[in-house]
Amino acid sequence: MTYDQTALYRAAQVTTSSPASQVVLLYEGAIRFASLSVVRIEARDPQGAHQASLRAQAIVAALRESLNLSTGEVANRLDGLYAFMLQRLVAGNLAKDPAPAREVIGLLRELLVAWRVVATPARTTVPLPAPAPAGTRPSAPDRSGLRVGVSGAA
Repeated sequence: MTYDQTALYRAAQVTTSSPASQVVLLYEGAIRFASLSVVRIEARDPQGAHQASLRAQAIVAALRESLNLSTGEVANRLDGLYAFMLQRLVAGNLAKDPAPAREVIGLLRELLVAWRVVATPARTTVPLPAPAPAGTRPSAPDRSGLRVGVSGAA
């Protein structure tokens, strides 16, 4: 019996990942298949382009289906964006035009950056200062390297 090592690795990666990390994996897969669709269109391989586009569409549809629209505006905006991406992927696949897939790839890459930040575990290991000797008063912390910025722009 032969095992596809890549498939086994991906399956293990998905089952052991956090939900946000799974979204990152889905974005990476959608980008990979949409990019493959572009390559196949440019190579004049309509069947290969079609198969790759269908895979990208399935992933974007899965992302859309996983949304909980009752959670608020972000989910509703993502729903609209995913619907737009699906429409563009279908249009590009039907016309065998790589431009719509490239557009979707750009959108997915932008969102992927944000999802990677969300999926990165918080680093809470901050070294604590050594305790002050008994009978002494601790000095004020050095704030010379701190910069605080507040922006009212939305």
